Amino acid sequence: MTDRPPSPPTPTALPAISDGEDRITATTPQLVTRLEESFNCSLDEATLEDVLLELDHGAYVEWVTITRDGDYVWDLTDAPDRIADAVATAVVERFEGWLENRTGN
Repeated sequence: MTDRPPSPPTPTALPAISDGEDRITATTPQLVTRLEESFNCSLDEATLEDVLLELDHGAYVEWVTITRDGDYVWDLTDAPDRIADAVATAVVERFEGWLENRTGN
């Protein structure tokens, strides 16, 4: 079973703007709806939540709070940059390994 973040003592509402910066937040059901509409597919909410929890453990997204309905709220503000950086790093490492094997260095 996937470890879940601890629940905050009292569910809190997220402000639309935090610390003077625009934040992008969404609940798991909101993300499911948006992805299904964007990609014309069907997603399992529990599976997406498991993926989001793993991304949270890797610091790619941030779990912020739980709504009164029990839905996780995710801060996705820097997620595209964090994920892109991780993918770029992995691609460069693979490419360097391939070059080393080809040149014998």
